[in-house]
Amino acid sequence: MMNLKARANNIYIYLTSTFLVFLYFCHGDNYLILWKGIPSMIFFPIGCFLIVPFLSQKEVIRNLTKNLLLQYFILLTIVTLIWAVISLFPFLNFSTNYNYLKNQLLNFLIMIICMIFFSNQANIKITLRIMVFGVFLGVFLNVYDILNIDNYYLATTEPSSRKAFSIVFARAAGFYLDPNVTASALIFGLILTEHLIKSRKNKLLYALLVGGAISLTLSLSGVLFYAVYFFFRFIYGKVRLKTIFMVVIVIMVTSFLVRDLMKREIIDFGPGITSRIMALTNPFKSNDDIVDNNSRTILLKNAIVMVSEDPIFGKGIGQHQFVKTEQSAKTRSGTHAGPHNQWLAFMIDYGLFFGVLFFSILFIILIPNKNSLYRREVLFFIAIYFLYSLFSHTAIKNHSVMFLLPLVYQMGRIKKF
Repeated sequence: MMNLKARANNIYIYLTSTFLVFLYFCHGDNYLILWKGIPSMIFFPIGCFLIVPFLSQKEVIRNLTKNLLLQYFILLTIVTLIWAVISLFPFLNFSTNYNYLKNQLLNFLIMIICMIFFSNQANIKITLRIMVFGVFLGVFLNVYDILNIDNYYLATTEPSSRKAFSIVFARAAGFYLDPNVTASALIFGLILTEHLIKSRKNKLLYALLVGGAISLTLSLSGVLFYAVYFFFRFIYGKVRLKTIFMVVIVIMVTSFLVRDLMKREIIDFGPGITSRIMALTNPFKSNDDIVDNNSRTILLKNAIVMVSEDPIFGKGIGQHQFVKTEQSAKTRSGTHAGPHNQWLAFMIDYGLFFGVLFFSILFIILIPNKNSLYRREVLFFIAIYFLYSLFSHTAIKNHSVMFLLPLVYQMGRIKKF
C-alpha cells in the first residue's frame, strides 16, 4: 500500500513539474501559443489544484513564512495597490493601467504557487531534469522554424494561419511570440541545467547546441546573453588572449561578408529577417542610420524623458507601456510600447528612487548562500538576468519569469551535503 502511495506521489510530482516547465517554455506575455491562444488566467486554477497536496505539509508553510522572495512580492504588491489608490485622486498627476495591474496580481498568485511547489528540494531536482527536455524541444522548434521560412509571409500577413508553433517563422522560435523572450528562455534553461551533463565534452556540445538555436532567433540581446555566458563558462582563464582575438576577428569578417551579400541581394531572407540580420551584423549602422531610426532607440530616449517629467513618485502603475514612438515609415509607430528596460519601466511607474530601490532589492534577495549546492548556476543566472533587465521591461512582469525566480531562489538555499 505504501509503495503504491509513494509511486502515485512521484507520478504526481513529475506531472506537476512537466506542467510548470511546459508553461515556462511556451508562455508569452499574455497568452499561451499552442495552435491557438489560450488565456493565461487558466494557469491559476490549474496551479492551485496541483499544489493542494503540499498545503497540508507543515514544513511548506513554515518555509513560506521565512521566504524573502515572497516578502518582497508582498511588499511590491502593497506598494502597487497604494499607487493605484492614489491615482483615484484627480488633482494628482497619477494614472493606473488596470490591465497591467491585473497581470501583476496574477503574477503574484503564480509566484506563490511556484514557491509552494519548489519548497521541496526533491521537486527542484525533478524539475531541473525535465527542463533539459524543454531546452531540447526549444532547439528542435527553432530548427523547425528556419526550415519553414517559406511560410514567413503567410504567418505575418494572414491571421488565420496563426496555428503553427511560431507566429513569425525563423524569428519567434519555439512556442514563443517574441524572439528575445525565446532566446532568454533557452539561455536560462541552459544555465540551470548544464550541470546535469556530467562529461565536460558533452557540456560543451550541449552549450553549443543551445547557442545555435539562440542564434536562429536573430535576437541581438539573446546573442549577447549567450556570448557572455559562454565566454565566462568555457573560455575565460582557459584560452589564450591571442586565440580569443583571432576568433573575434573571424566572426567580424564573416558578419560583414554576409552583410555585403545581403546588400547585393545575392542572398535574401525576406523582410524583417533581412533587416534584423543587418542590425545584428552591425548594430551601429544599417542602410539608413539604424541608431537614429530604430524604434528601440526612440523608445529609450522618450522613456528617459518620461522619468524626468515625474522623477519623485513616477507616473503611475503600468504607465511605462505608453512610451511614445514617433510616427515614421522607418519605425514602429504607436504609443503602446514599453521602454525595453525594466529599470526604466520601474522608474516611470514608481519614480526614480523607488524604481531603482525595488528592482535592486530583488537581485540582493536572489544571491545564493555561500554553501549553496547550486551557487555557480545561481550567480550565472543573476548576471544574465541583470543583462536581460536592460533589454526587456517584462523582466519582472512576464509570467514565465514567475516560474524562474522561485526556482532560482530555492536553488540558492539548497546546502551542500
